[in-house]
This record gives sequence, C-alpha cells and structure tokens, in this order.
Amino acid sequence: MCSIKECIYKSSPIWLQNKLISLYGVKLAKQRYGRIYQQELDRLKKRDFSDINEQRTIQNKMFLDFLDYALTYSPFYKEFYKNVNLDSIKSVNDIHLLPILDKETLRRNMNDIYTTENVPYGYSMTGGTTGKSLVVKSTIKDDQIRMAYLDWFKSMYGFTMTKDRHARFNGKDIIPLRQKSKVFWRDNKAVNQRIYSSFYTSEDNIKYYVDNLNEFKPIEMDGFVSTMYDIAKFMKDHDLKPDFTPAAIFPTSETVLQIHRDILEDVFGCKVRDQYASSEGAPFIIEFPDGYMHECLDTGVFEHIKTDRGTKLLVTSFTTHGTPLIRYDIGDNIIECTEDDHPDANIGFPAIKAIDGRKADSLYSEERGHISNANMSNVIKHLPNSIINIQFVQDRIDHILIRIVVDEERYDKKSEKHIFEEMAIRFGEKMSYDIEYVDKIERTTGGKMRMIINNVNL
Repeated sequence: MCSIKECIYKSSPIWLQNKLISLYGVKLAKQRYGRIYQQELDRLKKRDFSDINEQRTIQNKMFLDFLDYALTYSPFYKEFYKNVNLDSIKSVNDIHLLPILDKETLRRNMNDIYTTENVPYGYSMTGGTTGKSLVVKSTIKDDQIRMAYLDWFKSMYGFTMTKDRHARFNGKDIIPLRQKSKVFWRDNKAVNQRIYSSFYTSEDNIKYYVDNLNEFKPIEMDGFVSTMYDIAKFMKDHDLKPDFTPAAIFPTSETVLQIHRDILEDVFGCKVRDQYASSEGAPFIIEFPDGYMHECLDTGVFEHIKTDRGTKLLVTSFTTHGTPLIRYDIGDNIIECTEDDHPDANIGFPAIKAIDGRKADSLYSEERGHISNANMSNVIKHLPNSIINIQFVQDRIDHILIRIVVDEERYDKKSEKHIFEEMAIRFGEKMSYDIEYVDKIERTTGGKMRMIINNVNL
C-alpha cells in the first residue's frame, strides 16, 4: 500500500510528476546547498592538499574532536567504550585501542547511537550490498559538508552543481508500474537534473533512453554504472554516436569494472571518475586526475586490516555526527597499491588501487533487463533496521527465491508485502517470488555474504 503522497504521485500525469519532483527537489536543495555548503565548497576549492603531513595533522584533530563528540552525545559509545582507557587515546595512531563496530551491532543499537535528539536532522535508508537494512540520521551541517565535498570532486573535472545539466541514473521509484508511455525519466528542475530510472533498460527500451539523452545533452552523468554501461553498450553495438560530450561520468553505489570504463569512455568521449562513500556516511575515497583512488584524510580515518580474505576496510567518518561511525566494518575490502604503482606524489592523500567489496552481480527480468546489486539493495531500504540479512536467488528466468533473516521484534506482514511491491517495481508482472525465512544465510568460501545469486546466467 503506497502512502497518500506516493498514490497522488503515481496517479498524476507525467507533467505533474515532473512538477512534484521539482518541488521536492527545491526542499532538498535548501537542505543540502545552504550557507555551510557554499562556505565549505569555497574553502575546498582554495585549499592546498599536497602536503600529507599537514593532512594527517588535520585528520588527527578532527578525529579527537569527533571521538569526544560521540562520547558526549551518544549513549551507545559511552557504554561501548566503558572498558577502554580513553585517556590513552592521544591520536589517530591509538584508534586500534577502540573496539570495532560491525553492521549487526550498529543495526541493533541505532536508537542509542543517534545523537539527534535536540538538533535538526535528515536521514537516509540503505539496504546495503550485504543485505542489511539501516536507517541513518545525519545532521544538516554534515549533509551540506558532504555535498560540498562531492561537488568539489566533480568541479575538478569541469562540472558545476546546480548550474550545469546533469543526468542521474538511480533506483528511485519514479515510474508508475502500469505506465504505458516510453518516458522513463523525470525532471528535477531545482538542480537542472534529469533522473533516469534504472528499472526499464531492456533491449526494447534503451533506444528511448538514447534519444532522450541526445535531446537533454547533459554536462555530466552519474549514478549506477551498470545502467550507464547498458546504454553505452547498446549504442556501441548499434553504431550510435551521442550528440553531446559530458565533462565526465561519475558512477556511484557499484563497482566500476574495466569493461565499464572502456565502453563508457569510448562511446561518450570522456573520462569515468569513480568515488567511494556510502549511504551510512562513510568518508570519501575519490579518483584524482592521476587515475588513482585517494583516501581523503579530512573526511575520516581509513584502516587497512589484513585478513586471510584480503585487506578489510574499517572507516571512521567525520561527517556522521547524527549517527557516529567509529571503526566501522563497512563490509568492503580494498586493493592496495604495489611498488609498481606510481600515484601522484603531489596529492597529500594516500592512494589505493581499488575498492574490492561491491560486486557487479545482477538478476534478470524479461520485461526490464538486468537489475543490479545496488538496485536490489534498495528493496529493503524502507524497512527500518528490520532485516538482518537478505539474499535473492534467481533459479529460473521467471522466478526468484528471497531468503531473509529478520529481526522478529521489528518485522511484520506489512514488511513482507512491501518486499513483494518493491520486487514488482523492479521486475515487472511476469516474475514470481517465494520468501524463505531462515536463521542464517551461508557465506561463500571467501567469507562474504552474497546478496545476489544468479543461476540463469543472463
């Protein structure tokens, strides 16, 4: 059952849906692009970040301030650190003395972790690529600082947010399920953005995306790399050339494979520039012009933990004051640089080779085409902290088995109905589903929980 607002939107004509999205865009723009955003963006554009020692000094101060904030305002951290001699935490070098925060501990203790009782806040919901539902609260200040950082990154490649036209490819439910017209996008005029649905990129529909992109001529493209790749691959296979050249393409939420880069850069004639963060608010790792991913020390602490399954990444994020994340096991591994790699020595942020946690898995719908891992993670994002784990297994082209480990105190029949509704949005009406409630979901021999298993190989 949709909310009143959702029902009004879905029953409205397309022109009115565009207006409703733009009105919501105005609300978000006021929240994200205020005075703090502009001050931070101006500061970032002027700064010199070439001295790594200076960056580590800045990181050290920000870490100690952030730790003090969490201890002062978060009931959870006061209890979590009760057996730690906090006087011994003198710098970032002592962070290993603090316990690790895993996803399940975060999920179970959200209400005590929040620090937003007396301050304005926003929130984000994430299913996560490991299939665990979380609701993260964030302060308005942190939201604006994060947006400034993201837009500073994009400005390095010639894009100006709120001014230049941009195309966003994401998993928002913006196209009513029973819509007949081949209009798979909506406009957010508040920020010159056209939002393209990632749910309808079947072979029969992609030509409509191509035609509309040529009409819109975006200055940049961002969002799910799998969707942008599907469009570019179609164009290459059919010898179609775009009528525009973006400043850059900025993927989010999914692993960028070399084949993605090759096809996208070849078709659109611009660079693909990757960045890493998360819906929980992880610190930024961004791709600089030297082609390497660099850990931005002024956004958090990045710990590389060697395991027999690779190098695990722990993050402490300085822009998570609403839901503090300290030594958070985000579930991703990294690939470190080797002696043969030569990142730019004038960039004062440590370089890594790649993020190794987000897999490019997908399921398949005859009606909608490939549905990516990131898209599937959004199935449970609106079920606040009630899903411990979820796994989607496609065993034939018209059926998906959904395995779920639930929090019995939070999960109910409405939650189950919501899951079926979200699946229909992604796969259309020809797909059938079964839910299997289990005590645990088996991990791979490498120790990872796969959210998607595709046994039909399409």
